[in-house]
Amino acid sequence: MRPIIAVLCSTTHPTGATIQTRDSAGRPYSEAICRAGGVPVLVPLGDDEVAVRTVVSLAHGLLVTGGVDIAPGAYDEATLPECGEIDPLRDLADRWALQEALSRPLPSAGSAGTLAGMPLLGICRGIQSLAAFLGGSLYQDIPNHRQAEARNVPTQEVVVEEGTLLAGIVGAGALSVNTFHHQAVRRVPSGFRVSARAADGTIEGIEAADGAFRLGVQWHPEDLAADFAPHQALFDAFVQAAGGAA
Repeated sequence: MRPIIAVLCSTTHPTGATIQTRDSAGRPYSEAICRAGGVPVLVPLGDDEVAVRTVVSLAHGLLVTGGVDIAPGAYDEATLPECGEIDPLRDLADRWALQEALSRPLPSAGSAGTLAGMPLLGICRGIQSLAAFLGGSLYQDIPNHRQAEARNVPTQEVVVEEGTLLAGIVGAGALSVNTFHHQAVRRVPSGFRVSARAADGTIEGIEAADGAFRLGVQWHPEDLAADFAPHQALFDAFVQAAGGAA
């Protein structure tokens, strides 16, 4: 059985004669998951907690995708003028999905026993969700981290820490990435550690300190995965980890 990956959607508002709110996720997420041998299933938004939790409970891994800003109330801060667009339904879905995923048993982790929670991969907003909804906090606005170049063009280097789960996947040291964010992790939640930073010190990667596959990256590897092996390797490792529960 191929592992099922629950993929969180974002809200879009198409323009035209008929205005219809849509739940969507960029196709590169699904393509990278499929190349890795997984089966992507979209998690619809809405205020139905049971619906969100049910879809996640049927999956073997959870991908927390990119999107608009997280409401600062999630980490007990007032909203600054620099904070951008928020999506209350997406915030609810992220919170419920993470709670559900972390309540599920992971596949056996050898001598470490069984760790709590299914494998998680957070991308861009997704790493911020891991921080905001698990007890950390965010910078609401930082400069110089939004490139003008196409999404499949790496323009920035991050340094991956030796001895981390991320280093075991993409290699330690310098990694070329893309960058499309103006918020970033400020305080890492309890039980997590930093796995990568940009040259200016901005946190670009966090992961569970206990070795479980709970990993967040600030860049968009899905847009690089078709052309750059280290970025596809993130999805390969994620789907492989989820496969232990399939």
